[in-house]
Amino acid sequence: MAIALASYARKASLLSGVSSSLRLQLTGITEQFENNAKQIKTLKSEIAELTLKRLPGLIGLNFDEVLKINKQYVKNIVFTRTGKSGSHLYEYKVVLENNDAALQPALKVILFDRNGVQVGMSELSSKAGQGGITRLDQDEVRTHYAVVELADDTEPEYFQVILF
Repeated sequence: MAIALASYARKASLLSGVSSSLRLQLTGITEQFENNAKQIKTLKSEIAELTLKRLPGLIGLNFDEVLKINKQYVKNIVFTRTGKSGSHLYEYKVVLENNDAALQPALKVILFDRNGVQVGMSELSSKAGQGGITRLDQDEVRTHYAVVELADDTEPEYFQVILF
């Protein structure tokens, strides 16, 4: 019985040492992970800052969120991923609000990747035959939907609305 107790005591001591060693390793790995996460966050913000400085007018693209534009008659826009898994389709809904005299709305929505490279574009023209809105009367609000298909596997991170 005494031998069995001594054996258990020795095993408990060994396990305690292994446990302490594993706790130290876990602490080290956790600290390394936290440092790497901070560094990744810093690098991502630096890339975003450089991209936005190089290409003024870009707006960060957040999916399924109303993004205020308030640029003449363009009030806001919402982007959504659509299609099957692996497809590169992005739908947007733009709200147009005209508080001035009647006009023919025409705009481009351009999508950019994280480096500021254009990866897609959609155009709302004033030609009804091309699915455009021919007239936006004074005090009228309308929405326009369109789908943008990207050519490659890039994920858009910025966009720009250009009126013409």
